Amino acid sequence: MTRALVVHHLPAVGSDEVVALRTLGYAVEQCRGPATCDCPVVHGRSCPLVERADVLVYDVVGLRLERDGRELGAELRALYADKPLVVVAGGAEPGALEAIEPSDGVVWLRGVPAAERLSLGIEEALGDR
Repeated sequence: MTRALVVHHLPAVGSDEVVALRTLGYAVEQCRGPATCDCPVVHGRSCPLVERADVLVYDVVGLRLERDGRELGAELRALYADKPLVVVAGGAEPGALEAIEPSDGVVWLRGVPAAERLSLGIEEALGDR
């Protein structure tokens, strides 16, 4: 069973993604990210939730931090370059999509993804590694 970590700053949206993925057979954990907790990744430390996951599903807004001019996306890739990542860019404004450079194991989903589309993005990210 594929283990996914869903990180979304809006609990209701994150919960919808979690329910959709669980319905499709994924084992899913959820985190609201650095907006609401002291995220270890931002401080260059490993995260137990990320460590347990096979694939990461991050909201693009959650990847962009204004604090210290850093972006969580850069920190995340520095620590977990080999971890497949799906970046969900629901209502992202132009310019917000530079948080993560496209590469193997990184899949962008623009717009609000339906469950099947989210699953296809996860499978694509897993297939890229």
